[in-house]
Amino acid sequence: MKVLSSEITLGIAPGSVVITDTAVDSFFKPRFEQVILGNIVTRSTELDKELAEELLNCSKEIPNFPTLIGHTMCTYDFYEGQGRLDGALCCFSREKKLDYLKKAYKAGIRNIEMESTVFAAMCGLCGLKAAVVCVTLLDRLECDQINSAHEILVEYQQRPQLLISKFIKQRLGFQSQTS
Repeated sequence: MKVLSSEITLGIAPGSVVITDTAVDSFFKPRFEQVILGNIVTRSTELDKELAEELLNCSKEIPNFPTLIGHTMCTYDFYEGQGRLDGALCCFSREKKLDYLKKAYKAGIRNIEMESTVFAAMCGLCGLKAAVVCVTLLDRLECDQINSAHEILVEYQQRPQLLISKFIKQRLGFQSQTS
């Protein structure tokens, strides 16, 4: 299971936990492309749907814990690849950025990061049930800069670990014990 604590979100409130059902590339395709011996090999990035549902159900037992299932877009870089306007280089307008991010939202993407496609592809190749669990820190449809207080960000960053630890305890039969 991959747990991330600092993610960018699309159209959902900061602090929400996103359980990824499918990792997609920057074209919104569920694939990971890798060059092997000069050839492009494309692998699926579908994740285990039952595991995602199980994690979502587990999250419902945690008070004040906004959680949803959605696609995660994986990009090659943090700035231009994610449509950010606050990097050193930027070759597009705010309107182009918002148009792209709105298309991503319509395609089911709820957060953006940089590792999920390779993780999903490798787990699938190995036959492993896998999940990606992220917490969101800001809504990219609203802004590019994180402006929450440090204490709030620390609490947000603990949410994926809280969910995964609760899930593991349930799987081990320790659900009656407190976290």
